[in-house]
Amino acid sequence: MSHLIATPEFQLNALVAGLALLLMTWGRVDRTSHRMLFGALTALLLMRYAVWRVVATMPPSDLGFETLFAWVFLCFELTAIVYTLMSIHMLVRRRDNHQLADRGEAALRSRGAQVPAVDVFICTYNEELAVLEKTIIAAQAIDYPQLKVWVLDDTRRDWLRDYCERRGVHYARRPDNSHAKAGNLNNGLRISADVTNAPYILVLDADFAPQRQIVYRMLGLFADRKVGLVQTPQFYYNADPIQHNLRATDSWVDEQRVFFDVLQPAKDAVDSAFCVGTSFIVRRDLITAAGGFPVGSVCEDIHTTYLLLRHGHITRWLGERLSNGLSAESIIDYINQRSRWCLGTVQLALLPQGPLRGKGFSLSARLHFLHGLLHWLGKPFMALIMLAPALYWYAGVSVFHATPQAFAAYGLPPLMMFWAYSYWISQRRCLPVFSEVSQLVAAMAVTSTLASAMLRPFGRPFKVTNKGLDRSKTVVHWKLVAMFGGLLVALQLGGASVALSGEALTPGDELNLVWTGIALLLCLAALMACVDLPRPEQEERFPWRARTRVRTAAGEGDARFVNIAADGALLEAKAPLKRLRVGQPLEVHVDPVGWLPARLARKSSAGAELRFDGISETQREQLVSHVFTVPPSHVAVQVRPWRAASALLASAGFGAPGAGFMRLFLRLFLLVLATCVVLVVSGCNLTPPLKQPDLTVPAQWPAGATVPNAEPVDWRGFVQDEELRGLIATALAQNRDLRAYAARAREARAVYAGSRASLFPQIGLSGHAQRAQTTTQGSLSPLGNVPSDGRVSNSFDIQAGVTSYELDFFGRQQSATQQTGSLAEAGNKDFAAAHMNLVGEVSNAYLTLRADRALLALANANESGLSANADMIGRAKAAGGAAQLDVYRSQSLLQNARVKQEEFRMRVAQDIQWLNVLVGQPVSPDTGSARPWPERSTAQVAAGLPSSLLQRRPDLLAAYSRVEAANSGVGAAKAAMLPTISLTALAGGVSRELSTLLSSGNSSWAGVLGVSLPLFDWGRRSANITANEERLVAAMASYEHAAQMAFRETANALIADDHLRPQLEAQQARVQALEKVANIARTRFRSGLEDYFASQDAQRELYAEQQQLIELQLKEAVNMVNLYKALGGGWQGAQA
Repeated sequence: MSHLIATPEFQLNALVAGLALLLMTWGRVDRTSHRMLFGALTALLLMRYAVWRVVATMPPSDLGFETLFAWVFLCFELTAIVYTLMSIHMLVRRRDNHQLADRGEAALRSRGAQVPAVDVFICTYNEELAVLEKTIIAAQAIDYPQLKVWVLDDTRRDWLRDYCERRGVHYARRPDNSHAKAGNLNNGLRISADVTNAPYILVLDADFAPQRQIVYRMLGLFADRKVGLVQTPQFYYNADPIQHNLRATDSWVDEQRVFFDVLQPAKDAVDSAFCVGTSFIVRRDLITAAGGFPVGSVCEDIHTTYLLLRHGHITRWLGERLSNGLSAESIIDYINQRSRWCLGTVQLALLPQGPLRGKGFSLSARLHFLHGLLHWLGKPFMALIMLAPALYWYAGVSVFHATPQAFAAYGLPPLMMFWAYSYWISQRRCLPVFSEVSQLVAAMAVTSTLASAMLRPFGRPFKVTNKGLDRSKTVVHWKLVAMFGGLLVALQLGGASVALSGEALTPGDELNLVWTGIALLLCLAALMACVDLPRPEQEERFPWRARTRVRTAAGEGDARFVNIAADGALLEAKAPLKRLRVGQPLEVHVDPVGWLPARLARKSSAGAELRFDGISETQREQLVSHVFTVPPSHVAVQVRPWRAASALLASAGFGAPGAGFMRLFLRLFLLVLATCVVLVVSGCNLTPPLKQPDLTVPAQWPAGATVPNAEPVDWRGFVQDEELRGLIATALAQNRDLRAYAARAREARAVYAGSRASLFPQIGLSGHAQRAQTTTQGSLSPLGNVPSDGRVSNSFDIQAGVTSYELDFFGRQQSATQQTGSLAEAGNKDFAAAHMNLVGEVSNAYLTLRADRALLALANANESGLSANADMIGRAKAAGGAAQLDVYRSQSLLQNARVKQEEFRMRVAQDIQWLNVLVGQPVSPDTGSARPWPERSTAQVAAGLPSSLLQRRPDLLAAYSRVEAANSGVGAAKAAMLPTISLTALAGGVSRELSTLLSSGNSSWAGVLGVSLPLFDWGRRSANITANEERLVAAMASYEHAAQMAFRETANALIADDHLRPQLEAQQARVQALEKVANIARTRFRSGLEDYFASQDAQRELYAEQQQLIELQLKEAVNMVNLYKALGGGWQGAQA
């Protein structure tokens, strides 16, 4: 876990997550700066993901279908990413026209009846009277003096003509249905021009009932002459199929809310809002001059916007709830509606005069159309998301070549950020799973529409969305159920077969198991959405908590509405209603309609259900008009996350905790999450993960016996000579070089302690006492004096608190502390290395002294023998038994022996002086003479595995600590690129009297949060990063070189140990043989068989080989000490 937290990816993601949490909690959507910051963070993560996705996750190019499918998947994924990035850019700006509407309404009302006339076009195709009458009645009730209603009937129904005649509204029909809705509107445009010819036209779909103030609110925006059309949002008074089928009517919003409430205000900010086909007013002169409503696309609404734009007039957006309509009531109608919108957008894109190919459009207008087109072109991505795991399980086709850890670093953060941003920017109109289900349900059909549109984009029939049909029964749409159910089963079986196989999971298996889990959740929700649940109430019920009165045969009493509709109402079951039996008549008062006759339909825990019975036509008109002024608050316009999740669980057959518990859980979760984010971010640093050194560690040593579990031996166990132990102990206490190393180690530890202190707040106390006099010059007195007035004032203050504390969010102080800590550790290891080297140097100096003493003793013995022989030759010469040449030769041999004698005496004296320096004080002149040579002074050393050397050699550990220090320096240098955030907090007292300084009335406090970031340093910080990175490279190279030298030293010592032993054995055998030769030569000389000098030749050869033997013995002993040092022994207890 610590390694994961140390990675730059984790730290960056944690930082961004913290900022996202802050923005979600305290960010204000109405502030442009907050929208820009949150959007920029989301966009950066998405672009980072896109680059990683293209560069690091694609399969090789030679895998056939897998490569092809992966690139197709990527193309649609990038389409969705580009659409999202464009959305983020668009949402930075927004426009609110409420105040303009207020001023426009005030100006129109001030004119009384002298206002521009308005024709209301109600477009109808196959809707029943139950749907149409609400729109017609509400249109006639619009509060506007110059208004005429036109019903544009595209199915030529006589009963509707008669109804319109009774209602006093205009009626228009045409002989055919060419060009669908656009043709119907053009027919109305032509016929009404000869009758009413109002300069403005309000267009309503057959199921959209307008609010009374709709015209006044919209018409004032035409004061801007560039406005050709004013559009309002579509609001629905019934739940759409997904809301209804998932039982989330009051907790999940319809899919169109994001477009109407979030995207349209952003489009309007750059004069690129879209017409949406209903609840808009258009200028008759402009649409007529443009040739009428456009007929080239089945989406005449957006086509109308771009037709007007081509002629220099814009669509203005007014985001107010001025009409309520019916949403698609079945999932099939919902899907067909989206398919039609997709087809219409594609058709418009292909038209020669369309926004992509035509002239007269601004770049902004074209980009906003392209944004809408990408919305549909990205739909296949949802389908591919669902198919990809199944292809992996059954065909081995992977579109995502990455490990779960890599996806967690690069893929999960942008996904979570996108969800958070969408939830925030839409002001709770987007919710994970629900938003995806809304897209997924129609994704397959839209994909099919796109494919067919590529072959035949034009000439397709206009499919009308059915409204007001009988929805009282459950309807299972088997094709959709089979599609999502089959995919659900395939995903379950594929994932389970791998998860339960018992085999080790590959990274691809792990990633696709998570993917499959998410796909199963979406698939299950889509499957439930494809079963249309019954809607038993033909008339939609509007929540209405109003007091009322009821009259029964037993009397009159108070009651309260729960909800109301055009055909009945639900009342709380209070006393007057409790005594009634089902079917009994009563009257209920509906303000402002009056008393309405009704009967009790049923009783339940919810209340008493009434059916209006025998009301007059006038009363019904008033009732319908009243009902559709009641806001339909039962249909959510903002998400309630936990209630929506509970509804989804309930739809799937699982119980769910209550909303209160979930809200409490959410608050606790956010609190814990915020705490964790603060802790993680405050602990994050930008120190890069330390790379492993480029070292080849041999498995075995090239010579010598390897003991895998060999433990390092303390120097006291290694040294067996008591005299040498005493010398080493004195040296460790008195050696000056070791003292210097110890001082430097203590200095580094002190620096580290001081650096660590910067991680904690500095708490200080300050106080001031001031006494001052102020003199004021007075006016001239009658006596000519100028008096003065002097005042003396005292002031005392005391402050205590955090005087300076850097909030180390980016790890600058932590990295600097880690750097000094690593340098302190390097100092400790340098001291340990010096300690170990000193043990080795004293041991080698002592062994050399002992060997030189042995050589001196050998030289003394040789000199003594040669001196006696020279005296003997001198006496022989005097007796005539030897020649003068023999005397000279004997003297030469003697003097040569004395030269060697003095050389070894010099070497012994120099060895003692070197020991004096190493030990730190004079040693005894007899040092090294107590133990006979070649008796061993040290023990044998066992060589461990080569890999253990890296943990045993203090010089290597010191070098690695310097690598760590250099790495921390890189982190500190990188953190210097980010803001420095400091905190100062003080509290105390201020008073004019010392005695009241700390009283409650004289308290004072101050808190300062400072942010500092140099903007232009001319490359200083960047150069510092580069310098620290190169310092890291140099430190790593030094460590690697030191490790290589350590391996070489150890291997050389082991090789020497292997080869010195046979040399010693051979040399000892040679010396023994020469001793015998010398003895024989001496015996033959004494017997007169050889001359003196022949015997001396054997003696000289023996002496030389004895010297060589001592040298080899010294070399072996020194090599053992060097091996001991090379293996890193003897320092573990060292402490500076």
